[in-house]
Amino acid sequence: MDSFSLPARQKLLDFGAESSRLAWAAKDRGEPVGWMSTKFPAEIPAALGLVTCCPESQAAALASAGQGGPLCGAADGLGFCADLCSYSRIGLALAAGCQEDGPRIPLPDFLLCCNNICCNMLQWYQNLARTLDIPLFLLDIPYTAQDEPDGELIGYLRAQFSTLTRRLSAFVGRPWQEEAFSRACRGAVDSALAWQEVGDLLKDPLCPWDGMELFDYMPVLVSRRCDPRTAGLLRELGRELAALPRAERPARARLMLEGTPCWPHLRQVLAPLRQANIRITADTITPSLGFVYQDLDGLLRAYCGTINGSTLAKGLADRARLCRERGVDGILMHLNRSCRPWSGVLPQLGRGLAGEGWAVVSFDGDQADPGGFAGAQYATRVQGLLEMLEKGKEAGA
Repeated sequence: MDSFSLPARQKLLDFGAESSRLAWAAKDRGEPVGWMSTKFPAEIPAALGLVTCCPESQAAALASAGQGGPLCGAADGLGFCADLCSYSRIGLALAAGCQEDGPRIPLPDFLLCCNNICCNMLQWYQNLARTLDIPLFLLDIPYTAQDEPDGELIGYLRAQFSTLTRRLSAFVGRPWQEEAFSRACRGAVDSALAWQEVGDLLKDPLCPWDGMELFDYMPVLVSRRCDPRTAGLLRELGRELAALPRAERPARARLMLEGTPCWPHLRQVLAPLRQANIRITADTITPSLGFVYQDLDGLLRAYCGTINGSTLAKGLADRARLCRERGVDGILMHLNRSCRPWSGVLPQLGRGLAGEGWAVVSFDGDQADPGGFAGAQYATRVQGLLEMLEKGKEAGA
């Protein structure tokens, strides 16, 4: 039995797919539905019993289903520059009613945005607020050159939290209750711990499954991490994955995937790796959803620690630690044209990781626009990585 036939896997996928059905049901009842950025504190809407959808998750799903090109083209027709992030272009096209195929989410009645991911996020949500004439609730997390947020920054965020929760509560007509917020926080932390437990299974050199599978469950962590059922489903998955027969021998090599997957061409990206018995055992995105904290200040500190919100030194140290924990031999970097703040620092990060002994190669692509990927270049880069890994093994023999 492989991991794709596990009962817990299907339960999690169904649980994630239920989010859009819940949103449509809320719409039918006349309740407000929000769009929420990936790294906005989901504990806030959960405490108010609000249903939210994540347009980034929706864009990734549509891109995987072959809809990225048409929707990006529709955004071009609306006057949005092709240099914008493809997730935002798809989201803007969805808001304009341009979707013709694939799973759908309802239009929002309010927006929850946190700019701890990238500078484009705020402009995307501001445009949605203007064109849809709906309120935008922003949690502003400015970039800091420090490895850890200081007291002044936490104080700034705490004041915003108070204002935001008061305004959102008034808008939806539901009282803010600290006990409900505490329950949401407990559910989110428990989900994060269960998520880490599943990821840690990849430390085993004879682990029989590929870490790319974790991306299938990310929508659950994004939209439903506060739900108390999430942790239980993740732990059930972990037990079933741990019970799979171990591989007879270690993979030829273990890689870290740096960057958002190239969703429109994911099969083409993974095919040569699987043919060569190379496994992805680490990545920089799935661990970033493991927000663990003990109080409100801890929550605010956790949401400051995103990939693009970290200094170069901290980013390098975090990646090196992850590579060591997951037994990584080499690093495959996706220079995602949609994510310039992230991809802009990758050459320097790559040099730093190579200096610590890992084989590093990069390829050009895009997270949702199929036109950003060159298959011939990718095949050449993978072959180069394989040669670097083999030379490294010969030198260490």
